[in-house]
Amino acid sequence: MLCFVALFAFAALSIFSAKYRPFAARAFDCVVKKMTLRKCETGLDEEIKARGLSEIMRFSPGTAAFANRHFEAISIVFTLLFFASLIFAAQGLLNFVIYGNCNGPEGGFCIYSGIQNENFLKAPANLEGFAEGSPDANVTLVEFGCYTCPYTKEAEAGVREIVSRYSDRIYYVFKPFPLENHPYSHETALAAYCANSSGKYWEYRNALFENQDAIKANGTAELSLLAQELNVTGFDSCFEGKMFEQQVKASVEECKQSGIYGTPTFFVNGKPYVGQNAIDRAEAEIKRLLGDGHGD
Repeated sequence: MLCFVALFAFAALSIFSAKYRPFAARAFDCVVKKMTLRKCETGLDEEIKARGLSEIMRFSPGTAAFANRHFEAISIVFTLLFFASLIFAAQGLLNFVIYGNCNGPEGGFCIYSGIQNENFLKAPANLEGFAEGSPDANVTLVEFGCYTCPYTKEAEAGVREIVSRYSDRIYYVFKPFPLENHPYSHETALAAYCANSSGKYWEYRNALFENQDAIKANGTAELSLLAQELNVTGFDSCFEGKMFEQQVKASVEECKQSGIYGTPTFFVNGKPYVGQNAIDRAEAEIKRLLGDGHGD
């Protein structure tokens, strides 16, 4: 069983040093024979066993004797643990690509934190979207976000503080990117457009984030209720008629063309920021571009 682990280990090491390539070849031959129910004739498994036991013998002869008697069972356990770790590592990486965190929407510690794919993102082709600030400002902050994404909600306080603090010194644009893995994300994007047509976008946006859990639980009924509370005129006919379906689809397509893989993603004058502390790093860049280091 150790040949399976040895194959991955020596294959990785052989990338950096040619001296490991013969070991990788022996491990590969052994794995092929094991998978076809034939005996491994390379002697690699016995060599690994002998070297391992000799190292253990130096510290504890009793432990070495125990390991020798149960070597096959121990090797099976370590092999299973190895493949389990590969599965969890792959799952964490997939979550990181989708959510920006190893653990998915739940968040928490992530071994991949700090590893970003920002170099592969392209700045949006235009500044169309829900905008605030001065169109003539020298600094633009563009956000690709999802109204039912917990990370977009988490960054919202920082976004509002930046927009308020820098006022007419920056131009802020929000581009909706409803993600399929977030419940009712597409519906909330449609609803936001309907609220905007009634001149209630920012109030409705605040309500969407504040009532994110209720939206996930109650769906479109909650969206309609929020519209009623804010006196959004013509909401039901707009929402049920999907009057802004094309605008949502166009925004999603633009996000895909920019290579967006998670929300929120920010661009400061075309420079991307995504993942952990993205809004804080974006603000630092805004301060640098404004030149005074202060928002006052």
